[in-house]
Amino acid sequence: MRPVTILAVLPAKLRHFHAINVMHRMQSLAWQQPLTLLAAFAWLGVLLDRSTELPQSLWLSLLVCSAIGLPICSRLPPPDLNRLRIPIIGMLIISLFALRHHNVTSQYAAATVFDVLQDQAEPMILTGVVDRPARMQRDPLDVAASWRDDAASGLRGTSKFQTILQVSIRTLRIGFQPEPFTGRALVRVDGDCVSLLPGDHVKLMGQISLFTPPTNPGERDMREWAARNDLQCTLQVDSLEGVSRPDSTEAGQRYTIWQRGGRIVASLAASARESILQQIAPDQQGLALALVLGQRDLLDRTTAESLLVTGTAHLLSVSGLHLGILLVLARIIAGLLRFPLKLQWVFLVGVTLFYVAITGGRPPVLRAAILLSTVVLSTAMARPQQPINSLSLAAIVLAGWMPAAIFSVGMQLSFLAVATLLSCGRPRSRGHTLASQSIELEHQFDELARQSLGRLRRYLQWSSRGLMIAVWYSGCVSVITLPIVWNQFHVVSPISVLVNVVLSPLMLVALSAGVSTVLAAGVFTPLAVIPGWVCSEVLTVMRWVIEQASKVPGGHAWLPSPSVLWVAMFYAVLLLIVAARACNHRRVPIVLWSIAWFATAWWTATTPSALPAGTYEATFVDVGHGTATILRPRSDDIWLYDCGWLGNFHQSSQKVDDVLWSMGVTRLQGIVISHADADHFNALPGLAKRFSIGCIITPPDMLSGDGAMLARTRRVIQEYDIPVYEIDRDGSLAKRLKLAEPPFWLRDVHVLHPPAVPLDASDNANSLVLQIDHGGRYLLLPGDLEPPGTAVLISTPRPRPGGVMMAPHHGSLRMDAGAVLQWARPRETIVSGGKRAAKPAVTQMLSAAGGGVHVTADDGAIRVRMDAAGNVEIRSWLGDPW
Repeated sequence: MRPVTILAVLPAKLRHFHAINVMHRMQSLAWQQPLTLLAAFAWLGVLLDRSTELPQSLWLSLLVCSAIGLPICSRLPPPDLNRLRIPIIGMLIISLFALRHHNVTSQYAAATVFDVLQDQAEPMILTGVVDRPARMQRDPLDVAASWRDDAASGLRGTSKFQTILQVSIRTLRIGFQPEPFTGRALVRVDGDCVSLLPGDHVKLMGQISLFTPPTNPGERDMREWAARNDLQCTLQVDSLEGVSRPDSTEAGQRYTIWQRGGRIVASLAASARESILQQIAPDQQGLALALVLGQRDLLDRTTAESLLVTGTAHLLSVSGLHLGILLVLARIIAGLLRFPLKLQWVFLVGVTLFYVAITGGRPPVLRAAILLSTVVLSTAMARPQQPINSLSLAAIVLAGWMPAAIFSVGMQLSFLAVATLLSCGRPRSRGHTLASQSIELEHQFDELARQSLGRLRRYLQWSSRGLMIAVWYSGCVSVITLPIVWNQFHVVSPISVLVNVVLSPLMLVALSAGVSTVLAAGVFTPLAVIPGWVCSEVLTVMRWVIEQASKVPGGHAWLPSPSVLWVAMFYAVLLLIVAARACNHRRVPIVLWSIAWFATAWWTATTPSALPAGTYEATFVDVGHGTATILRPRSDDIWLYDCGWLGNFHQSSQKVDDVLWSMGVTRLQGIVISHADADHFNALPGLAKRFSIGCIITPPDMLSGDGAMLARTRRVIQEYDIPVYEIDRDGSLAKRLKLAEPPFWLRDVHVLHPPAVPLDASDNANSLVLQIDHGGRYLLLPGDLEPPGTAVLISTPRPRPGGVMMAPHHGSLRMDAGAVLQWARPRETIVSGGKRAAKPAVTQMLSAAGGGVHVTADDGAIRVRMDAAGNVEIRSWLGDPW
């Protein structure tokens, strides 16, 4: 039955009562917490402008009409005034903030660099002005640093660094002359140039490009992140020689007031960073910088992933807890210095603003600063204050200052967590009712009775009550933030409820010691030794707890994420429950809805995407120079042919993970590894952590080779107890897998190479070559086959013409691919490769036999479908996404 029909059959008195009740609750909210209602209207306005294409003139018209209607409405009698005032104010705020968002996005799109730059990187000389403090991170392509034990090495003198700059563009070199352009660039410099400060003029030489769209299904769109940060392009500078200061700015540079302030703040932040690096133990420096200053750039990859899977990454996001600890320390210092009361409040506000500045002014920090500043000022002025109202003020300020930032996951989680803590209440509380007052009176008598107990027993009872409250708050925050965390990071972490309780007191000590280290180093460096040592030791314990929690069976699960629409539905229903139910009647509906939502979201997210009956699907993932081909003979039967790419020194699997999760995959039936080149298997360790893997199939003796990556791969296979089967062209794949009744499609998978006795040649020459027959067509996967393996392959019976073939060795022009093409006579050829594969010569060579050529470097992920009638469909993610 439709909702309108349901309302129609309700008694008239009941409908009238319901309407009066809703109106009364709206008026009560507007009277008690007006900023909360205004914040909801402000965020709604930003959301409407983002999700619709309404013109600016419409928002301007609505703004003018509501502004005119507000004074007219004030002249109406009270009944009409009460009905119209909130809608008119709502329309005024919605249109105002929609206009603000529209102007920001229009200014971003109006940058002139969009007129000349492309997705493909090109050499460029750029001049501009640094307008943000420089950041330094580990160089992701530094092989030595990647394979060094992060826990045993310091951050200085042991690995290379990248400096991250944000530069406001002045000119670009077009032809032989610099020409003026507008826009901002994210600059990555291979080297340490953090001495550059906001306001410095720079001349940069490197490879420039626009932020590129995602090339694979499920991949995050970096263009959205760039738009939120007002960045139009990215520039890669390969060495410090590509960074210089123009002669005209080396002396006598004049800075604006904002630039001078930015330079002072950047210098203070750099000084605080140096204090941490000098006083904290080398293996804890990255964690200390993240905890104290919010700088995660030097946090090693292993620790960052452990924080994610244990649900403790938010502990390193500078927030209200960090500022609260800092304000407590500042209050103690102000008391020791005997500041007058009013001066103490001014001092606390100043400390808050200073900490916001040195931590980069990120939205979560600004939210915490506005909230705490409101609390401090209301206390100083002896005025009552509502925490939710203060939080709403922060939401309004940030929506007006940086409207695009409200769509960032950090800002959403920050507001959501704080709102949950402020509104969830203590366990077993029942609101302000007569029954609750009676219960409270009984609790007071119980408290008097507990005073007669022994000290140890009282301490144990107090500890148990405190632990229960901490678990309650941690559980509430974990449940309410679960949909966003799951959607953004593909992980569900039940262990986070307990780990956060254990780590919170440790984090309190570590943060206090870290801030004390910075302050002491600024006064007299030797004073910072003791707090630095305390911070290092506590961080060591925290790291150990996090690592152990990440290994707990069932403590976390990697899962495909629910859709954005499904996540929005969770919070929409949650808001309806909060709006329709009184405080003491919300918990049961919220719990029931959360359970129902999670069960349904898990079922829908983990159900593999549909595959037409009788269709065989192969998806060639764009991994750059490498190979990862997802094979789907059925919707729930997933295999991988190779899984790696060049430069994947951390053995990550993110590029493949995104595509698999977009399909709803949680289990791989098997992974076929063609040969022992790292760019064909180095994603296996990451895949083993995130997916259940049924088996691994390799050519003979492939895993017994030498090399650090192969050694680590063997350890991972042993750790996860994955069976390994070796296969050659003389053995049946179905028999080798010991399947009594193999699936029908497996009978059509043929191993063409290598022979039972491997060739006395390279791993490439012994690549495992598969031919998959379906509907009278074939799919040929030759790995990195090269001579003399090529001659062996083409001496075998050739397949029927008109199939689909992956180009051997990523379309290399030197590996006799032409001989394989003439032998196989494919209808379509797929090239899984990087920039070299995108050269016109590769396409020309592969299309010489008359077939089509598709290159992942140009087209993104490529999906091939062969149906039972022999029809072949090929789609590219960039050209025709699915």
